[in-house]
Parts: sequence; structure tokens; C-alpha cells
Amino acid sequence: MASAKRDIRTIIDSFSDDLILIAQDIAREQVERAVMEWQAKNEKLLAKQSIQNEKAQRQDEKARRNQLALERIERVAEKRRAREEQKAAERALRLEQRLIADSTTEKKPGRGRKSGGLLADGATKKEPTPPPLFVHKRRRDGEIQQLKRGDDETAAATASSPSAPLNGGESHGAPRPSAAPSPVVPEQLRLGL
Repeated sequence: MASAKRDIRTIIDSFSDDLILIAQDIAREQVERAVMEWQAKNEKLLAKQSIQNEKAQRQDEKARRNQLALERIERVAEKRRAREEQKAAERALRLEQRLIADSTTEKKPGRGRKSGGLLADGATKKEPTPPPLFVHKRRRDGEIQQLKRGDDETAAATASSPSAPLNGGESHGAPRPSAAPSPVVPEQLRLGL
């Protein structure tokens, strides 16, 4: 009987070892399946977290770039303000120097501004002369004579002279008979202007 007990014990021990191995395999499979399910569930969460992390990094990078751009714009604006202030100071200095120079030149008499010289008060207060007429009269010999204002009588006398026939006929040196004095024609009409 001792041998039967020993055999039963060895069978039970081997059977228990097999059961332990089977239990370990089942437990391992269940653990692997649970890990896979956890990874599948958490993979979505991990993907979401990685996407959120990437978005946060991009936003941080964008905020950093915006901050750098704002700082650069502020530096440029500060430089521009400094340049404008410097230009304004230079302009004010030039204006002040010009005013000082003008005040010193006004105190000194200028050249040619002596009282009693050619440009005395009486000479500068003359009546202005009328502008010259830009009408010229050409004589038969080709000489150009400039007409002057107030010379109506001399111009009328030269116009009535028989130097050239008005009617296109020939003149043989004999004066033309005139029944009545010719009316006075303005110079511009006579010259064809």
C-alpha cells in the first residue's frame, strides 16, 4: 500500500504540475490580452495626448515667434523715433543758426545798399513802365522796326505813307489821289494780327 500511495502521490504531483503549467499559460494569455486591450484603448489616448502635445508645442513656438516679432517691431519703432527726434533736433538747431545768422546779417549794411547811391529811395519809387509791345513791323528792305506804345501818331504817319500800295495795284511813283482823309485803323489790324 505504501507503493500505491507513492504512485498516487506522484500522479497527483505530476497532475498538479501540469495544472500549474496550464494555469500559468492561461494567466499569461489573459495578461497579454489585457495588455493588448489596454494598449489599444490607451493608444487612442496616447495618440490624442501626443497630438495635444504637438499642438501645444506649435502654439508655444508660434507665441515665441510672435513675441520675437513684436520685440523686433518695437526696436524698429524705437530706432525710428530716435531718428525722428534727432532730425527734429538738427532742424531746430539749423533754424536757430539761420535765425542767428539772419539777425547778424540784418545789423550789418550790405554791399550796394548805401543810402544815396544809385538805388536811392527816389530811384526805386519810379512808376513802372508798361511792358513793350511784342509787335514788329518789317520794312520793305527787310529791316525790323519795333513798335512802341504812345507812338500812335508816328505809326499812323508811316502807315499812310505811299511806300507800298494797299490795293495790290502798281505804284509808279505818283501819289494816289485821296478824296477824304482815311480813317484811323488800329495798329494791330493794319499789321494783320
